[in-house]
Amino acid sequence: MNEAKPIVTCHGNMELFSSLQNNVINGLPKEPCQWRRSYGRAPRTVYLSASFVPYDADILPDEEAKTLVSRPYFHIYWTDCDMDTYKQSGKDDIAEWQAALKVRNIPDWLIVVVTGDDSRVKTKLLQRANVADKVKSDFCGKYTDRCIVLTEPMKLDSKSSESWSLFFQRLRSLLLEAFNRHLNKYEEGMRSRREKRNEPGWNYFSYFIVQEELAFMFEMLGLKEDALIQYDELDAMFDQSVENFASGEAVRWLAPLTEQCTNWAGLSLSKPLDLDLRQQVKQNQASLLAFRNYLFSRQTALLFQMGRSWEAAMRALDYLYNTVVEVKALEIEAPKGAISCWVILSCLEVLDACNLHSPGQLDERFALYTANLWDYARKKLRELGQLCSLMPGLEPTSEQLSLVVDLVSGMGLSQDGLSPAEKSPVDKLRESLSSPNSFKKHYLEMCEQAMGTYKYIGRFRSARLIGMELADFHMKVSKPEKAENFLLDSIRMYQQEGWQGLADGTMVKLAQCQKQLDDPSKYLKTSCHIACSLQIPETERAHYFQEMLASLDQVQDDTIEMRASQAIFVEQLHLDSVSVNLNDDLTLTVTLMSNFPEAMTFDSIEISITKCSDAEAMEYEDRQTPSQPSISPPQKIGSHRRQPSGTHIALDKMSNFQPITKTLPTSLEFHTFTERTKGRLVSCGTVCDRAHELLARSDSASSTGTPAPLFKGDYSQCFSHENITLKPGRNILSFSTKVRETGVFCVGQMCLAVQCLELLKPLAGEAVYFKVTSIPPEVTLKPKHSGNFILGIEQEAVLMFSAGSSSLKQESSVAVTTSPFFSVAPSPVTPDPTSDPAQNEESGEQVSSSGEGRARGQGMILAPLSFGSLQAIPVTVCMNMRRDAVQDLTSKVSVSVEEWQETFHTDVTFVHPFHTSHKVYTAGKQKYFQLVILGSVPEAVFTLTEPHLESAACRDVDLVLMNPPNQMLRVSKHQSVSLLWALESNLTQLTSLDLSFSCSYSSNLDRNNLSSPESSLRAYYYSCSIHDFQTQYLLSYAVSSIEEDKACTVGETAVLDIRVQQLADLDFTEGVKLAYTVKANGSIWAIGGKSSGFFTLKEGKHSIVLDVVPMQAGQLFYPLVTLYKCMDQVEDASMSEGESSESDDTDLSPLQTKQAKPMREREGSLSQLPYRLLEFTCGQIFNESRSRQINVQPCSANSDIDVTLVR
Repeated sequence: MNEAKPIVTCHGNMELFSSLQNNVINGLPKEPCQWRRSYGRAPRTVYLSASFVPYDADILPDEEAKTLVSRPYFHIYWTDCDMDTYKQSGKDDIAEWQAALKVRNIPDWLIVVVTGDDSRVKTKLLQRANVADKVKSDFCGKYTDRCIVLTEPMKLDSKSSESWSLFFQRLRSLLLEAFNRHLNKYEEGMRSRREKRNEPGWNYFSYFIVQEELAFMFEMLGLKEDALIQYDELDAMFDQSVENFASGEAVRWLAPLTEQCTNWAGLSLSKPLDLDLRQQVKQNQASLLAFRNYLFSRQTALLFQMGRSWEAAMRALDYLYNTVVEVKALEIEAPKGAISCWVILSCLEVLDACNLHSPGQLDERFALYTANLWDYARKKLRELGQLCSLMPGLEPTSEQLSLVVDLVSGMGLSQDGLSPAEKSPVDKLRESLSSPNSFKKHYLEMCEQAMGTYKYIGRFRSARLIGMELADFHMKVSKPEKAENFLLDSIRMYQQEGWQGLADGTMVKLAQCQKQLDDPSKYLKTSCHIACSLQIPETERAHYFQEMLASLDQVQDDTIEMRASQAIFVEQLHLDSVSVNLNDDLTLTVTLMSNFPEAMTFDSIEISITKCSDAEAMEYEDRQTPSQPSISPPQKIGSHRRQPSGTHIALDKMSNFQPITKTLPTSLEFHTFTERTKGRLVSCGTVCDRAHELLARSDSASSTGTPAPLFKGDYSQCFSHENITLKPGRNILSFSTKVRETGVFCVGQMCLAVQCLELLKPLAGEAVYFKVTSIPPEVTLKPKHSGNFILGIEQEAVLMFSAGSSSLKQESSVAVTTSPFFSVAPSPVTPDPTSDPAQNEESGEQVSSSGEGRARGQGMILAPLSFGSLQAIPVTVCMNMRRDAVQDLTSKVSVSVEEWQETFHTDVTFVHPFHTSHKVYTAGKQKYFQLVILGSVPEAVFTLTEPHLESAACRDVDLVLMNPPNQMLRVSKHQSVSLLWALESNLTQLTSLDLSFSCSYSSNLDRNNLSSPESSLRAYYYSCSIHDFQTQYLLSYAVSSIEEDKACTVGETAVLDIRVQQLADLDFTEGVKLAYTVKANGSIWAIGGKSSGFFTLKEGKHSIVLDVVPMQAGQLFYPLVTLYKCMDQVEDASMSEGESSESDDTDLSPLQTKQAKPMREREGSLSQLPYRLLEFTCGQIFNESRSRQINVQPCSANSDIDVTLVR
């Protein structure tokens, strides 16, 4: 049908048309046109072509004709006559032609008038009408577009081209109008037929021919897609009818299809249209297989014309499956294997046709569908092999041979026109059924073709499923060497998909294969795997366990290495410490599960220790940084715990298989569905909501590569145990070793050895790390009877040597070097009669039993030391205290060990024995100096004697000790001594005074005090300076009532009388300006007038009277009165310079009294004056009225009032 074209009749001057026919035929399809169809359907772009035939009244169709392809659609009348000829005969001929068309009710016609160029005719005064105008007026009437003029069509000028273009445009437009008119009428009739499909007597095949005519029409117009839609609609209608029939509905026209099948000839795609089959369909004589063959052949013919051969292969699988289902639904009787033969023939025919129409390289999409067809044909051929006993190991019976003959007879005839080298599908299938060898040849070819195509598109899962069947086939033909690789690939696939039960079940087949190969090494590994599988029955596991033990004696190899993951599962690795010292013992506790069905004794179990790289070591150090709370136990870092499960084996496979990781859900979410038609159950099932995720393909080119082999690691450093028996289930093992190298390490691999078999299990992924550090030798100097060294006394001490990660194999001399005033000398160990031995044992260091060092002459000898041991040498330590020492002192000591050839430096801090402070007290003009001495070390008790205070620079001051003579002066951390001197001076002015204190002391920690207490006295010196301590002014003030002999009352005004007196024996110039301030709590005293002011002494005295009002009753403290020096800016600047220069040039004692400082606060009226106020130093003002109180009486009242008493 691909060469059929719409028919157009031609009448009139046929010689003229013959001369123009080629131009018309070639020019019509040159340009596309838009075909706008009715009912709102999308427009189509078509290239119109036509078949031009001579006009004959007998071929004109009737109005009721139900054909589309064979009917003439359009009629053209050609003429080139002049006006005279037109009047004589042309007009009558056109009228007769048009009358015949009107009789048949045909409105689709066109009159073409061919003329010469009118511009070349000599112009006349009055032109007559030409032929075209007469034709339009005589026949076209109001349809002027039914007449067109071709001007000199045989020429190649522009005017001729323009007339041709108008002609083709007009012809295309009229042709489309004709098509629309006929198609609309045809489709209306077709729809009315379809709507009667439920009426009795309706026949599907009659309707099929009608709608197929429409498909032919679309195909004729080049609309292959629309034609294919018609066949798809017919296919869907047939499917629905068969489904209704299977559901119990009566479909009479299906009755012929349910008859016994006697012909199972396959699909034929050699011709686009099989007229014989179409005739059978038209006469309702086609069987189900024949009808399906015809329908699918028409669909594939259109797909091949559109260049979509891949879609033909895609549709073929659905077509084959649906047809097989329809055979069962219609309960068509057929010999066993007949439908399989039809499927195989159809598959091979589709594959050959697809290869013929797609000779280029296969793309992934096309290969997918062809692979499925090869696989389906392979399965059906296998069924035939089982049915006819053509599979290996089967012998055909006479009945099976007769069946083969029957099947071959129903396949139909071979295809004609093939070369001897090419074989049709019928020939191939007949040859396959002829003998077991031929069957084997063709079956293996189909398997290889399907597998190769699946692998080409990356569907390795499907390829390996075919490989499983091939392995079974090769085992039956006694070729286990070919079956082994297929079984290994299938096991790898099952493990990748997480189907552990299927993988281990296939492992049993692999063991049988390897046993036939007589390969003890491989058989040993596989037997071990099966014996440890939890998916295999116990009896079978026990059998293969014994096979494994028997194979151990048969293997001649030195060692056989395999992964231990199927046999051993490590639950937990726990280190007793994540950080150990060099040469220390490190303990590793391993909790593992043994999957062997019986107890298994291993010759040795080793766990290698691997040193980490620099990058891994840095990462480990980063994890050890205290970024998390330190309360977390450190063992967490050095331990790893996992829970066993049914899928844990997928994390680490045997050496034959590739390790992969796949997470499987613990539960599946699904729902059920049912489908009913007219109360009858049609289908039911379950649907998983996450099927697209769970069934997502994970295989790829990378997953099919060779797995990385596992080799035995370096076991030069390892944890090891020998002769260990592992019972089935959980086992806890403890390993211990010494690490002889520093760095960061991790457990690398476990090796379980039994005879020649070594089970290897990688442990690097467990991330169990530990750090080995080297502790250098260390020398420390510690006091023996106290926590600190003390300045100025000789103490017993211990020179402690720690070997750390080193050792000392022989005695070595020790030399000690110190700074000036610091001495370290060896001393014999003498018991301290004043100390508690038990207490010393608790506070002292634990020394190793290797022996103590000893003194020899003035040198010291260090005895041999082992790793991590300690050794102490008793010494005496003394740091002389200088006269100016006031704080703690740190000094260095260097200890050289000859054998180690190393000098150790350590800092020794000596604590000052005393904390001393001083203070000056005033009583009028009398001054007292107090010195307080407190101990600094809890264990030390000092006895002070002969205290003496003097002022060497000023002999006019007498210092009289006020303490009782011969007073016991004991000083400790918790007991102080206070010494008091009275200062008696003969000088009227004394700005500063330098004092020096000295005394003798002894201590219970002084070693000399134990041997000769009299000679153990040592001297202590303390110096200080006091400034501006002489009393310059006496300040006194009192509060009294205004009236004499009357007590002060709350709310009544009282008098605050302030008196300032300059001491008479001090020589001060008159006119010194002073300032005062009065401060009081506003809730207790209300001060009237100014609370501050300036004044000048006259004759050394001055008095100030202020009004104050007590606000509360009771014993009230006087308001506080303070005096200040008043200085102008010049004096202030000069004083500041003097103070700064003094502070720069004088090194004052830390305990020296401070100078007077400017007062920053300004109060009352003083805040507005440009003077600077300076406070007097402590002792320059003696306030006689400080802390005095006055009794204020409550006010008298006639009514109850609230009174607050202040105590």
